[in-house]
Amino acid sequence: MDKKIGIVGLGLIGASIALSLRGKVGEILAVDRDEEVLSIAMDRKIIDRGSTKPEDILGDADIVIFALYPSDIINYIKDNKRIWHKGQILMDVAGLKGELVKSIQEELPEVEFIGTHPMAGREVVGIKGAREELFLGTNFIITPTEKNSDAGIEQVKELALLLGVKKIFEMTPEEHDALIAYTSHIPHLLALALVGAYSEGSEKIVGRSFLDATRVANINEKLWSELFLMNKGPLSDEIDKIIVELLNFKEKLGNNDKIGLEEKMKEIKALKERIDK
Repeated sequence: MDKKIGIVGLGLIGASIALSLRGKVGEILAVDRDEEVLSIAMDRKIIDRGSTKPEDILGDADIVIFALYPSDIINYIKDNKRIWHKGQILMDVAGLKGELVKSIQEELPEVEFIGTHPMAGREVVGIKGAREELFLGTNFIITPTEKNSDAGIEQVKELALLLGVKKIFEMTPEEHDALIAYTSHIPHLLALALVGAYSEGSEKIVGRSFLDATRVANINEKLWSELFLMNKGPLSDEIDKIIVELLNFKEKLGNNDKIGLEEKMKEIKALKERIDK
């Protein structure tokens, strides 16, 4: 891809994108507020050019990728709207789409903004945790609206394939947020609840099942509190569904219903096997 790619934010995701695109695009430009991070990126040859000032380099980029928290992306794009110009593609990689996409597209009707979400991450933060292979074999979500062009969407798909993703899915921003409440937000919330309900002495007999179930409780609280609150409607709906499932198990326990428990477990196991395929 003979395009200049701008990246705003060289944390885990932004730096991993840069690493994945090295040698596959025309040039990688980056902006970060931390000069030390930029120095690391230049020393490791993760980027070709970097600056703490967006006006210095982002105007040169064909595609600008925003790897910031959702609210920060909205503010950053609005605060620097003098930089963006027709012909550029702006895209984000945040975990929520609805409010973010609507707000930016309304603010910048002349510039193409496309919401995306690479389904990849690690339980670390910062450029030192970045990995070139982070996106290999993962799914990549694009959330186009009627304000996006076919040509713009195709460029984003091409970029996603350069990252090494396995599958690309398209859905509306609203569909994305409803689904992500179940597949991502609820697992994180349940992991937090499991650790939050800690029973004294449990660490003596912790096994793989507990460690697996609570892996994502080692959380970035600033980011995830923002994600939860920005998606509180769909997330609250999913919490209600989980409560119903838990109460169903509690009822069967109270009734000593071994057959009912077995049937419920078989039903869920079959569903899990179908999901895993």
